[in-house]
Amino acid sequence: MSIVGLEKPHSLTQSFWYSEQIREGERQAAASAGINLFELMSRAGLALFELARKEWPDARHWWVFCGGGNNGGDGYVVARLARAAGIRVQLVQLGDADALTGDAALARDHYRADGGAIESLEALQDSPDLIVDALLGTGLKGEVREAARQHIRRINDTAVPVLAVDLPSGLCADTGRLLGTAVRASLTLSFVGLKPGLLTGRGPDVCGRVWLADLGIQPRLRAAPAGRLLHWQQERRDLPGRRRGAHKGEAGRLLIAGGNEGMSGAVRLAGEAALRLGTGLVRLLSHPSHASWLNLSRPELMTASFPEFDGWQWPQALVLGPGLGRDPWAQALFEAALSFPGPMVIDADGLYWLCRRQAVLPAERPWVLTPHPGEAAMLLGCSVAEVEADRPAAVRAIQRQYGGVAVLKGAGSLIADEQQVSLCHYGNPGMASGGMGDLLSGIIGAFMAQGLAPARAATLAVPLHALAGDKAAGAGGMLGLLASDLLSPLRTLINQKDEHDNQDVDPVAGR
Repeated sequence: MSIVGLEKPHSLTQSFWYSEQIREGERQAAASAGINLFELMSRAGLALFELARKEWPDARHWWVFCGGGNNGGDGYVVARLARAAGIRVQLVQLGDADALTGDAALARDHYRADGGAIESLEALQDSPDLIVDALLGTGLKGEVREAARQHIRRINDTAVPVLAVDLPSGLCADTGRLLGTAVRASLTLSFVGLKPGLLTGRGPDVCGRVWLADLGIQPRLRAAPAGRLLHWQQERRDLPGRRRGAHKGEAGRLLIAGGNEGMSGAVRLAGEAALRLGTGLVRLLSHPSHASWLNLSRPELMTASFPEFDGWQWPQALVLGPGLGRDPWAQALFEAALSFPGPMVIDADGLYWLCRRQAVLPAERPWVLTPHPGEAAMLLGCSVAEVEADRPAAVRAIQRQYGGVAVLKGAGSLIADEQQVSLCHYGNPGMASGGMGDLLSGIIGAFMAQGLAPARAATLAVPLHALAGDKAAGAGGMLGLLASDLLSPLRTLINQKDEHDNQDVDPVAGR
């Protein structure tokens, strides 16, 4: 049985599945392996116990909160193991413990047979060193009921580490939506396969560090994964190469169009990001009021102004939208740029104009759309809350409606093309600042100018951008992080192997 954390790539963490896929897959995989589901529950409880002892070796008093399903059964197993190790355990059952059925009831009976007591919420004493949350499992779809809310409040009001079983209670496993309220975990141990809700939406707010235990059956899952996780150490293998005798004309020509009056910084950031990613020539196309001085602090950038510009045949790729605005000048630039036949990134107010003319979109759409949740809601004609309630569904809907490749930015950014959905687990809240999206647009455009297809450019650029944000935050802290702070780590990451990721393959993964 392998237990791995997402800090490092691993064969176990290459994909994610929806909760129903895991539930059905567990039954099929266990049957094919010749083991019963109670054995799986016992393995889950043992994995939880061993991880808790490793992470909190001095914790001598545990509270274990158990629910009515198999998650609760896992809690009974870990509680029994803890008592056997001499740890003081207080176990609280949500609802009637005698109403448990199946494997959960068997786990309860084993716990009781070993002398374990089941207590009420009101009977909890002292302050524990650790809480194990086994209240609500992946089957939860509706809002958390009041009885469970009381238990969740008690967990969250107790200032000690929390280990969540499979996922924090109250989090939707498939979407990352909070179902009214949720446990705030320090560490979550997921089982068999990762679920998208752990890593996108509100999942990162409540999961803490995420680890995965395969329980020895993940390789036997029959269902195709719902999507894949992006690990930089694997993705970086597709970085554009450069021959020894290369010249700048071979390294790509990128045009970045936007930069209305008062918004020149957006194209400037996107342009320098493209240069730092190895693009041979980058030109900024912006408003005449500032086009002539936009490159004063970065003379390697070329500039041009619209509407005088007539060099649409020059670029090999286009970024359209940073700082574009919503006035007649912006509309004219958008319409002119949309006639460009090559690959392009459409971002920011470019998405506004795209939404306005969606009834007459071109037949060929070799583009990458990069909305944040507000822009995604605009594209789909719904509310931001609806987008955030199911981010995987939203990114797929954008891709189906507009074609090309869709990148839904935010915590746990998602990428959808015609074949699959990919998820990026890097990034940090310090990146919630102006200019970060412009930087990402420039990175994607840089890779497309250097010959990568739109889908490949996006799945390479998104984890690179997010990991550069993590590197920059590690160097100086998250608060006050600027988009330009990512430029140095971006260059470092594409030029050398990254120690953040483990390059060794586990030869016994999944056994």
